[in-house]
Amino acid sequence: MKQPSSSDPINIFKLTTITIGALLILASAFLIAYRYSQSRQGGIVLPGGVTYLGSTPTIPLALSPTPTTAPLSFTTDATTSYKEFFGAKYPYVFSYPETLPLVVFPNDPLDSVAISWGNLLPQQNILLNMEFMADRDNSDVYKTKKEFVENWWQYFSGLKGVASVQPFTNLNGLKGYKAQYINLENAAPNVDVFFEVPGRSDIMIHLANGILDQTIFDRIIDSVKWIAPT
Repeated sequence: MKQPSSSDPINIFKLTTITIGALLILASAFLIAYRYSQSRQGGIVLPGGVTYLGSTPTIPLALSPTPTTAPLSFTTDATTSYKEFFGAKYPYVFSYPETLPLVVFPNDPLDSVAISWGNLLPQQNILLNMEFMADRDNSDVYKTKKEFVENWWQYFSGLKGVASVQPFTNLNGLKGYKAQYINLENAAPNVDVFFEVPGRSDIMIHLANGILDQTIFDRIIDSVKWIAPT
């Protein structure tokens, strides 16, 4: 009869240790992946790279992904000329000061326009983008565009509610909504603007003001128009 080897307990201990270690590694990998996916919820995902419009603006050689100081406020002389910007994929048009450096993102499905100025990266300073309502929520929960605007904050981890939504019409006859959303500090410092697109029930034009002087932003808002294809 074969006698039990004195090494059997050692082998069992090694096997148990390896198994537990493998399970811990798998659990850690799952936890890291989950936390990463949670941190990526909400927001606007943009393709890499930017294309500068007009004259090349002066940009700091090193830009921090997270600004260490409050963003500056862009202003310009009242006599500054404005010029029109035309969407690349969608027929929106707006006017902006010729001294304001704008950038676009190649192959961007949102047809976004960003500002490259001050201490913010363009990806953190989106002036305009298209909102695809079905991409936010494919259900039939939103009966009106106003309801979509009222619930828009839910798709962003940095927002916790809506303070107000004010319907208005700009100088070009576009119906819009001015919304103020509550951030995690219980403040509503910014105004987001959404325009309905004539003849389209699935998309909206979204503008946000991060660094512009309010009079400049208001003028841009009043200049927005949609040129429907003929």
